[in-house]
Order: sequence, then structure tokens, then C-alpha cells
Amino acid sequence: MSLFSKFSEANVRKMTNKKLYERLTRLNNEKSPDLKALTLIQAEIAKRNPAEYELGKIEAEVEKSYRHAVIETTDILYLEIKYNKDYLAKPESETDPYERKLRSAKLDMIQKELSRRTNE
Repeated sequence: MSLFSKFSEANVRKMTNKKLYERLTRLNNEKSPDLKALTLIQAEIAKRNPAEYELGKIEAEVEKSYRHAVIETTDILYLEIKYNKDYLAKPESETDPYERKLRSAKLDMIQKELSRRTNE
């Protein structure tokens, strides 16, 4: 039984870009994904504005990283900040634009988590 077989075209149209990315990722990770649902979601993604979909995708990735960042030690978070800053310090021509946006968003999230910890 597939998780997404109950979704109709109308329901998929109502989903946010973030939710579409999450569902697509979950479907791709299944052993035997529902091909109808997969096709439906991919068709809806193709209709959307690529820049807006990319923002939804980044939002989903940052949220997933946040769940891990909350349980990490403060030392690990400082290392992640250094890792992301080192990547962002490279010239734009040597880096992937999507990866730059993603790391920038993750860097902001980690810095907010650290400031939350120091204010408690």
C-alpha cells in the first residue's frame, strides 16, 4: 500500500513547494514507490516557478538540518559554522549556486540556534 495513492491532482496542486519536495523525496526513498503519485508530483513541480520551488526545497532541507542541530553539542555547531563559512568564502564561480543558498540558510539557522542557547 502506497502512502500517496490517496492524493488527487487537486490535492497535489494545493501543496506548498516545501511539501512537494518532502513528498517527492519520501516517494523516491520507498522500495516500490507509487508511480502514479510520483508522476503526479513531478508534473506539478514542472508547472511551478523553479525559483519558488528551489526556495521550498531549501526550506525543507534547513528544517531537516534544524532537527539535527537541536540535539548536537555546541562544539559541533561551531564546527558547522566554520564549515559553511569556508564554503561561502570560496569564489562564486567555484561553487554551485543552489549549494551556496542552502549553506547560507543553514548558517543562519545554526547561528540562531547558538544564540538561543547562549541566551538561556
